[in-house]
Amino acid sequence: MAISFKTKIIGSVVVPTIVLITLSAMGLAFNAYQNQQKSAAEKVQSDLDSVQRLLDESASLMKTKTTAAMNVLQELTGNTGKPSAGDPAEIVPGVSAPNIAFGDEKQALNFRIVDKLVDLVGGTATIFSKSGDSFVRITTNVKKPDGNRAVGTVLDPNGPAFASLNNNSQGFEGVVDILGNPFFTSYQPIMDSQNKLIGIYYVGYAASLGGVQTAIQQAKILNTGFLVLADSTGKVRFTTNGITSEQAAATIKSVPAGWQVDSRNVEGWNYKVYAAYPKSELREGAITTAEIIIGGGVVLALILSVLVGFLIESMVIAPLGGDPALASAAMAEISSGNLDVNIGKARRGSLLGNLSLMQEKLHNIVNTIHKAVEKSSEQHDKFEQAVQAFQEAKSLSPERQSIAEEALLAAAGKVAKSDETVSRAVDRLKI
Repeated sequence: MAISFKTKIIGSVVVPTIVLITLSAMGLAFNAYQNQQKSAAEKVQSDLDSVQRLLDESASLMKTKTTAAMNVLQELTGNTGKPSAGDPAEIVPGVSAPNIAFGDEKQALNFRIVDKLVDLVGGTATIFSKSGDSFVRITTNVKKPDGNRAVGTVLDPNGPAFASLNNNSQGFEGVVDILGNPFFTSYQPIMDSQNKLIGIYYVGYAASLGGVQTAIQQAKILNTGFLVLADSTGKVRFTTNGITSEQAAATIKSVPAGWQVDSRNVEGWNYKVYAAYPKSELREGAITTAEIIIGGGVVLALILSVLVGFLIESMVIAPLGGDPALASAAMAEISSGNLDVNIGKARRGSLLGNLSLMQEKLHNIVNTIHKAVEKSSEQHDKFEQAVQAFQEAKSLSPERQSIAEEALLAAAGKVAKSDETVSRAVDRLKI
Protein backbone atom coordinates (compact mmCIF):
# COMPACT_ATOMS: atom_id res chain seq x y z
CA MET A 1 0.00 0.00 0.00
CA ALA A 2 1.44 3.33 -1.11
CA ILE A 3 2.24 5.82 1.61
CA SER A 4 0.57 9.18 1.13
CA PHE A 5 2.51 12.41 0.72
CA LYS A 6 1.05 13.72 3.99
CA THR A 7 2.13 10.61 5.90
CA LYS A 8 5.63 10.80 4.44
CA ILE A 9 6.08 14.45 5.43
CA ILE A 10 4.67 13.92 8.95
CA GLY A 11 6.87 10.84 9.37
CA SER A 12 9.97 12.70 8.20
CA VAL A 13 9.33 15.41 10.81
CA VAL A 14 7.78 13.53 13.73
CA VAL A 15 9.89 10.34 13.74
CA PRO A 16 13.23 12.20 13.95
CA THR A 17 11.70 14.45 16.60
CA ILE A 18 10.67 11.45 18.73
CA VAL A 19 14.08 9.83 18.22
CA LEU A 20 15.83 13.06 19.22
CA ILE A 21 13.60 13.47 22.28
CA THR A 22 14.16 9.84 23.30
CA LEU A 23 17.93 10.18 22.98
CA SER A 24 17.80 13.46 24.89
CA ALA A 25 15.68 11.80 27.59
CA MET A 26 18.19 8.97 27.92
CA GLY A 27 21.02 11.47 28.21
CA LEU A 28 19.18 13.57 30.77
CA ALA A 29 18.15 10.45 32.69
CA PHE A 30 21.77 9.31 32.86
CA ASN A 31 22.78 12.78 33.98
CA ALA A 32 19.98 12.75 36.59
CA TYR A 33 21.18 9.34 37.81
CA GLN A 34 24.72 10.65 38.23
CA ASN A 35 23.50 13.80 39.98
CA GLN A 36 21.30 11.78 42.33
CA GLN A 37 24.17 9.41 43.01
CA LYS A 38 26.41 12.35 43.78
CA SER A 39 23.74 13.98 45.95
CA ALA A 40 23.15 10.74 47.83
CA ALA A 41 26.89 10.32 48.43
CA GLU A 42 27.16 13.93 49.60
CA LYS A 43 24.12 13.47 51.86
CA VAL A 44 25.67 10.34 53.36
CA GLN A 45 28.96 12.10 54.05
CA SER A 46 27.15 15.13 55.44
CA ASP A 47 25.06 12.98 57.80
CA LEU A 48 28.09 10.97 58.90
CA ASP A 49 30.02 14.19 59.47
CA SER A 50 27.17 15.64 61.52
CA VAL A 51 26.86 12.58 63.74
CA GLN A 52 30.61 12.33 64.18
CA ARG A 53 30.85 16.02 65.01
CA LEU A 54 28.12 15.70 67.63
CA LEU A 55 29.80 12.65 69.12
CA ASP A 56 33.22 14.33 69.09
CA GLU A 57 31.83 17.43 70.80
CA SER A 58 30.04 15.28 73.35
CA ALA A 59 33.18 13.20 73.89
CA SER A 60 35.26 16.33 74.45
CA LEU A 61 32.83 17.61 77.07
CA MET A 62 32.48 14.21 78.74
CA LYS A 63 36.24 13.68 78.83
CA THR A 64 36.68 16.99 80.63
CA LYS A 65 34.04 15.96 83.17
CA THR A 66 35.41 12.46 83.76
CA THR A 67 38.99 13.74 84.09
CA ALA A 68 37.87 16.26 86.68
CA ALA A 69 35.77 13.65 88.48
CA MET A 70 38.67 11.20 88.55
CA ASN A 71 40.91 13.88 90.07
CA VAL A 72 38.29 14.49 92.78
CA LEU A 73 37.93 10.74 93.51
CA GLN A 74 41.70 10.26 93.81
CA GLU A 75 41.91 13.33 96.03
CA LEU A 76 39.14 12.03 98.31
CA THR A 77 40.84 8.64 98.68
CA GLY A 78 44.30 10.20 98.99
CA ASN A 79 43.11 12.41 101.82
CA THR A 80 41.82 9.32 103.58
CA GLY A 81 45.10 7.41 103.35
CA LYS A 82 47.29 5.21 101.21
CA PRO A 83 45.64 2.25 99.46
CA SER A 84 46.17 -1.32 100.57
CA ALA A 85 44.51 -4.67 99.98
CA GLY A 86 43.30 -6.48 103.08
CA ASP A 87 41.72 -9.84 103.76
CA PRO A 88 38.86 -10.99 101.52
CA ALA A 89 35.42 -9.70 102.42
CA GLU A 90 32.10 -11.11 101.30
CA ILE A 91 30.48 -8.49 99.08
CA VAL A 92 27.34 -10.44 98.26
CA PRO A 93 26.54 -14.05 99.02
CA GLY A 94 28.99 -16.21 97.11
CA VAL A 95 31.22 -13.31 96.00
CA SER A 96 34.29 -12.26 98.00
CA ALA A 97 37.19 -9.93 97.17
CA PRO A 98 40.17 -8.38 99.00
CA ASN A 99 38.93 -5.46 101.08
CA ILE A 100 40.73 -2.38 99.83
CA ALA A 101 41.38 0.29 102.44
CA PHE A 102 42.52 3.90 102.17
CA GLY A 103 44.44 4.43 105.35
CA ASP A 104 42.30 2.74 107.98
CA GLU A 105 39.01 3.14 106.10
CA LYS A 106 37.95 -0.10 104.47
CA GLN A 107 35.86 0.26 101.32
CA ALA A 108 33.87 -3.00 101.06
CA LEU A 109 30.21 -1.94 101.20
CA ASN A 110 31.36 1.47 102.46
CA PHE A 111 29.68 4.06 100.22
CA ARG A 112 30.93 7.24 101.85
CA ILE A 113 33.60 8.18 99.31
CA VAL A 114 31.67 7.17 96.17
CA ASP A 115 28.55 8.98 97.32
CA LYS A 116 30.61 11.99 98.33
CA LEU A 117 32.01 12.17 94.83
CA VAL A 118 28.54 12.08 93.34
CA ASP A 119 27.44 14.86 95.67
CA LEU A 120 30.36 16.97 94.48
CA VAL A 121 30.48 16.35 90.72
CA GLY A 122 27.62 14.01 89.85
CA GLY A 123 27.97 10.93 87.67
CA THR A 124 28.84 7.51 89.06
CA ALA A 125 31.80 6.11 90.98
CA THR A 126 33.14 2.68 91.86
CA ILE A 127 36.05 1.07 93.67
CA PHE A 128 37.01 -2.28 92.10
CA SER A 129 39.08 -4.84 93.99
CA LYS A 130 41.34 -7.18 92.05
CA SER A 131 40.31 -10.72 92.88
CA GLY A 132 42.33 -13.24 90.92
CA ASP A 133 41.68 -12.49 87.28
CA SER A 134 38.59 -10.41 88.01
CA PHE A 135 37.80 -6.93 89.26
CA VAL A 136 34.88 -6.90 91.70
CA ARG A 137 32.80 -3.87 92.62
CA ILE A 138 33.18 -3.62 96.41
CA THR A 139 31.61 -0.15 96.63
CA THR A 140 29.67 1.72 93.98
CA ASN A 141 26.67 3.91 93.30
CA VAL A 142 26.07 2.32 89.90
CA LYS A 143 22.57 0.86 90.02
CA LYS A 144 21.31 -2.41 88.63
CA PRO A 145 17.97 -2.56 86.76
CA ASP A 146 16.27 -3.50 90.06
CA GLY A 147 17.50 -0.23 91.61
CA ASN A 148 20.02 -1.81 93.99
CA ARG A 149 23.71 -0.96 93.99
CA ALA A 150 25.74 -3.16 91.66
CA VAL A 151 28.14 -4.38 94.37
CA GLY A 152 29.50 -7.87 93.79
CA THR A 153 29.36 -7.52 89.99
CA VAL A 154 32.58 -7.67 87.98
CA LEU A 155 34.21 -5.52 85.34
CA ASP A 156 33.44 -6.80 81.84
CA PRO A 157 36.43 -9.04 81.01
CA ASN A 158 35.86 -8.45 77.28
CA GLY A 159 35.82 -4.67 77.56
CA PRO A 160 38.66 -2.29 76.64
CA ALA A 161 39.12 -1.10 80.24
CA PHE A 162 39.78 -4.63 81.50
CA ALA A 163 42.40 -5.30 78.81
CA SER A 164 44.22 -2.03 79.41
CA LEU A 165 44.35 -2.32 83.21
CA ASN A 166 44.80 -6.06 83.72
CA ASN A 167 47.57 -6.42 81.14
CA ASN A 168 49.43 -3.13 81.39
CA SER A 169 48.13 -1.41 84.54
CA GLN A 170 47.32 1.51 82.21
CA GLY A 171 44.32 3.76 82.66
CA PHE A 172 41.49 3.90 80.16
CA GLU A 173 39.14 6.67 79.08
CA GLY A 174 36.26 6.14 76.72
CA VAL A 175 32.79 4.75 76.27
CA VAL A 176 31.97 1.38 77.81
CA ASP A 177 28.79 -0.55 78.33
CA ILE A 178 27.95 -0.76 82.01
CA LEU A 179 25.13 -3.15 82.83
CA GLY A 180 23.62 -2.56 79.37
CA ASN A 181 23.95 1.23 79.31
CA PRO A 182 26.62 3.38 77.63
CA PHE A 183 28.82 5.46 79.95
CA PHE A 184 31.67 7.80 79.19
CA THR A 185 34.22 6.61 81.71
CA SER A 186 37.63 6.92 83.22
CA TYR A 187 39.37 3.90 84.79
CA GLN A 188 42.64 4.36 86.66
CA PRO A 189 44.73 1.76 88.49
CA ILE A 190 44.93 1.55 92.32
CA MET A 191 48.50 0.63 93.20
CA ASP A 192 49.68 -0.35 96.71
CA SER A 193 52.93 0.71 98.39
CA GLN A 194 54.81 -2.05 96.49
CA ASN A 195 53.41 -0.66 93.19
CA LYS A 196 51.22 -3.71 92.79
CA LEU A 197 47.83 -3.43 91.05
CA ILE A 198 45.19 -4.07 93.70
CA GLY A 199 42.12 -2.42 92.20
CA ILE A 200 40.61 0.22 89.95
CA TYR A 201 39.21 3.70 90.44
CA TYR A 202 36.16 4.31 88.24
CA VAL A 203 34.14 7.43 87.47
CA GLY A 204 31.61 7.76 84.69
CA TYR A 205 28.68 9.60 83.31
CA ALA A 206 25.75 8.17 81.45
CA ALA A 207 26.40 9.02 77.80
CA SER A 208 24.37 12.11 77.01
CA LEU A 209 23.45 11.50 73.37
CA GLY A 210 20.14 13.29 73.08
CA GLY A 211 21.39 15.51 70.22
CA VAL A 212 22.90 12.54 68.42
CA GLN A 213 19.73 10.51 68.87
CA THR A 214 17.57 13.32 67.46
CA ALA A 215 19.90 13.83 64.50
CA ILE A 216 19.88 10.13 63.63
CA GLN A 217 16.15 9.68 64.15
CA GLN A 218 15.37 12.58 61.83
CA ALA A 219 17.94 11.65 59.17
CA LYS A 220 16.68 10.39 55.84
CA ILE A 221 18.63 9.33 52.75
CA LEU A 222 16.60 9.34 49.51
CA ASN A 223 13.18 7.85 50.35
CA THR A 224 13.90 4.78 52.46
CA GLY A 225 17.58 5.13 53.38
CA PHE A 226 18.54 5.51 57.05
CA LEU A 227 21.31 6.11 59.58
CA VAL A 228 22.36 3.74 62.37
CA LEU A 229 24.57 4.22 65.44
CA ALA A 230 25.92 0.91 66.73
CA ASP A 231 28.30 0.11 69.61
CA SER A 232 31.36 -2.14 69.54
CA THR A 233 29.21 -5.26 69.98
CA GLY A 234 27.05 -4.37 67.00
CA LYS A 235 24.10 -3.39 69.17
CA VAL A 236 21.99 -0.70 67.53
CA ARG A 237 21.77 2.35 69.78
CA PHE A 238 19.79 4.67 67.52
CA THR A 239 18.31 4.50 64.03
CA THR A 240 16.16 6.61 61.76
CA ASN A 241 12.47 6.89 62.65
CA GLY A 242 10.41 4.21 60.93
CA ILE A 243 13.26 1.68 60.93
CA THR A 244 13.32 -0.88 63.73
CA SER A 245 16.54 -1.84 65.46
CA GLU A 246 16.13 -5.36 64.06
CA GLN A 247 15.82 -4.07 60.48
CA ALA A 248 18.81 -1.77 60.92
CA ALA A 249 20.95 -4.52 62.48
CA ALA A 250 20.07 -6.99 59.71
CA THR A 251 20.96 -4.45 56.98
CA ILE A 252 24.36 -3.45 58.38
CA LYS A 253 25.28 -7.02 59.32
CA SER A 254 24.48 -8.52 55.92
CA VAL A 255 24.11 -5.87 53.22
CA PRO A 256 21.11 -6.78 51.01
CA ALA A 257 21.59 -6.96 47.25
CA GLY A 258 21.12 -3.57 45.65
CA TRP A 259 21.88 -1.60 48.82
CA GLN A 260 24.75 0.76 49.56
CA VAL A 261 26.03 0.80 53.13
CA ASP A 262 28.78 3.21 54.21
CA SER A 263 30.24 3.33 57.71
CA ARG A 264 32.58 5.39 59.84
CA ASN A 265 34.32 4.63 63.13
CA VAL A 266 33.95 7.24 65.86
CA GLU A 267 37.13 7.42 67.87
CA GLY A 268 36.78 7.76 71.62
CA TRP A 269 33.34 6.18 71.66
CA ASN A 270 34.16 2.86 70.06
CA TYR A 271 30.96 3.39 68.08
CA LYS A 272 30.24 3.08 64.40
CA VAL A 273 27.86 5.15 62.29
CA TYR A 274 26.23 3.51 59.27
CA ALA A 275 24.41 5.09 56.35
CA ALA A 276 22.31 2.74 54.20
CA TYR A 277 20.13 3.31 51.14
CA PRO A 278 18.79 1.28 48.19
CA LYS A 279 20.52 2.00 44.88
CA SER A 280 17.24 1.25 43.06
CA GLU A 281 15.89 4.62 44.22
CA LEU A 282 18.62 6.32 42.20
CA ARG A 283 17.46 4.48 39.09
CA GLU A 284 13.83 5.16 39.87
CA GLY A 285 14.53 8.89 39.95
CA ALA A 286 16.35 8.70 36.62
CA ILE A 287 13.59 6.58 35.07
CA THR A 288 10.98 9.04 36.31
CA THR A 289 12.93 11.87 34.69
CA ALA A 290 13.12 9.94 31.41
CA GLU A 291 9.42 9.07 31.53
CA ILE A 292 8.48 12.70 32.06
CA ILE A 293 10.69 13.85 29.19
CA ILE A 294 9.58 11.07 26.83
CA GLY A 295 5.91 11.56 27.79
CA GLY A 296 6.21 15.28 27.16
CA GLY A 297 8.09 14.55 23.94
CA VAL A 298 5.35 12.21 22.69
CA VAL A 299 2.72 14.84 23.42
CA LEU A 300 4.87 17.42 21.63
CA ALA A 301 5.32 15.05 18.69
CA LEU A 302 1.56 14.49 18.47
CA ILE A 303 0.91 18.23 18.55
CA LEU A 304 3.63 18.73 15.95
CA SER A 305 2.17 16.00 13.72
CA VAL A 306 -1.28 17.62 13.91
CA LEU A 307 0.22 21.03 13.12
CA VAL A 308 2.32 19.70 10.23
CA GLY A 309 -0.67 17.76 8.93
CA PHE A 310 -2.81 20.91 9.05
CA LEU A 311 -0.14 22.95 7.24
CA ILE A 312 0.32 20.27 4.58
CA GLU A 313 -3.42 20.01 4.13
CA SER A 314 -3.97 23.76 3.89
CA MET A 315 -0.84 24.76 1.97
CA VAL A 316 -0.21 21.73 -0.26
CA ILE A 317 -3.02 19.19 -0.45
CA ALA A 318 -5.89 21.71 -0.64
CA PRO A 319 -4.31 23.86 -3.43
CA LEU A 320 -3.38 20.73 -5.36
CA GLY A 321 -6.72 19.06 -4.74
CA GLY A 322 -5.08 15.76 -3.87
CA ASP A 323 -1.80 13.97 -3.38
CA PRO A 324 1.07 15.66 -5.31
CA ALA A 325 2.04 12.29 -6.79
CA LEU A 326 -1.50 11.90 -8.21
CA ALA A 327 -1.44 15.42 -9.66
CA SER A 328 1.99 14.85 -11.22
CA ALA A 329 0.95 11.50 -12.74
CA ALA A 330 -2.29 12.97 -14.13
CA MET A 331 -0.48 15.92 -15.75
CA ALA A 332 2.11 13.55 -17.25
CA GLU A 333 -0.65 11.41 -18.79
CA ILE A 334 -2.51 14.41 -20.18
CA SER A 335 0.68 15.95 -21.55
CA SER A 336 1.37 12.67 -23.35
CA GLY A 337 -2.05 12.91 -25.01
CA ASN A 338 -4.06 10.61 -22.76
CA LEU A 339 -7.21 12.58 -22.01
CA ASP A 340 -8.93 9.55 -20.47
CA VAL A 341 -6.82 9.45 -17.28
CA ASN A 342 -8.99 9.19 -14.15
CA ILE A 343 -8.37 12.25 -12.00
CA GLY A 344 -11.22 11.57 -9.63
CA LYS A 345 -13.13 14.17 -7.67
CA ALA A 346 -11.09 17.26 -6.82
CA ARG A 347 -11.97 20.43 -4.97
CA ARG A 348 -13.19 23.20 -7.22
CA GLY A 349 -10.47 25.78 -7.79
CA SER A 350 -7.62 23.39 -6.91
CA LEU A 351 -4.91 22.31 -9.35
CA LEU A 352 -6.49 18.91 -9.89
CA GLY A 353 -9.93 20.53 -10.10
CA ASN A 354 -8.71 22.90 -12.83
CA LEU A 355 -6.89 20.00 -14.49
CA SER A 356 -10.11 17.99 -14.48
CA LEU A 357 -11.95 20.98 -15.96
CA MET A 358 -9.25 21.36 -18.62
CA GLN A 359 -9.49 17.65 -19.35
CA GLU A 360 -13.24 17.96 -19.86
CA LYS A 361 -12.86 20.99 -22.13
CA LEU A 362 -10.13 19.30 -24.16
CA HIS A 363 -12.39 16.28 -24.50
CA ASN A 364 -15.16 18.55 -25.80
CA ILE A 365 -12.84 20.42 -28.19
CA VAL A 366 -11.29 17.22 -29.51
CA ASN A 367 -14.74 15.70 -29.98
CA THR A 368 -15.88 18.86 -31.80
CA ILE A 369 -12.79 18.73 -34.02
CA HIS A 370 -13.37 15.05 -34.72
CA LYS A 371 -16.98 15.73 -35.67
CA ALA A 372 -16.00 18.77 -37.79
CA VAL A 373 -13.29 16.75 -39.55
CA GLU A 374 -15.76 13.91 -40.22
CA LYS A 375 -18.27 16.43 -41.55
CA SER A 376 -15.59 18.10 -43.66
CA SER A 377 -14.45 14.74 -45.00
CA GLU A 378 -18.02 13.92 -45.91
CA GLN A 379 -18.44 17.29 -47.72
CA HIS A 380 -15.16 16.74 -49.59
CA ASP A 381 -16.44 13.35 -50.73
CA LYS A 382 -19.66 14.97 -51.97
CA PHE A 383 -17.63 17.71 -53.64
CA GLU A 384 -15.59 15.08 -55.47
CA GLN A 385 -18.81 13.43 -56.58
CA ALA A 386 -20.14 16.81 -57.76
CA VAL A 387 -16.93 17.46 -59.74
CA GLN A 388 -17.21 14.05 -61.38
CA ALA A 389 -20.89 14.65 -62.18
CA PHE A 390 -19.97 18.08 -63.65
CA GLN A 391 -17.33 16.49 -65.92
CA GLU A 392 -19.79 13.89 -67.12
CA ALA A 393 -22.46 16.54 -67.77
CA LYS A 394 -20.27 18.37 -70.37
CA SER A 395 -21.27 15.80 -72.98
CA LEU A 396 -24.93 16.17 -72.14
CA SER A 397 -27.50 18.80 -72.78
CA PRO A 398 -27.00 22.39 -71.64
CA GLU A 399 -29.79 21.91 -69.17
CA ARG A 400 -27.99 18.96 -67.57
CA GLN A 401 -24.75 20.89 -67.55
CA SER A 402 -26.43 23.81 -65.71
CA ILE A 403 -27.82 21.46 -63.06
CA ALA A 404 -24.39 19.80 -62.57
CA GLU A 405 -22.72 23.21 -62.30
CA GLU A 406 -25.19 24.35 -59.61
CA ALA A 407 -24.62 21.11 -57.67
CA LEU A 408 -20.84 21.63 -57.90
CA LEU A 409 -21.11 25.18 -56.58
CA ALA A 410 -23.32 24.04 -53.70
CA ALA A 411 -20.88 21.25 -52.83
CA ALA A 412 -17.95 23.70 -52.94
CA GLY A 413 -19.80 26.02 -50.55
CA LYS A 414 -20.45 23.23 -48.10
CA VAL A 415 -16.79 22.18 -48.27
CA ALA A 416 -15.69 25.73 -47.49
CA LYS A 417 -18.16 25.95 -44.66
CA SER A 418 -17.03 22.61 -43.12
CA ASP A 419 -13.38 23.61 -43.43
CA GLU A 420 -14.20 26.87 -41.65
CA THR A 421 -15.86 24.85 -38.86
CA VAL A 422 -12.73 22.68 -38.46
CA SER A 423 -10.57 25.81 -38.37
CA ARG A 424 -12.70 27.39 -35.66
CA ALA A 425 -12.61 24.15 -33.60
CA VAL A 426 -8.82 23.98 -33.89
CA ASP A 427 -8.57 27.65 -32.82
CA ARG A 428 -10.36 26.72 -29.58
CA LEU A 429 -7.64 24.21 -28.76
CA LYS A 430 -5.39 26.34 -26.56
CA ILE A 431 -2.76 24.22 -24.83
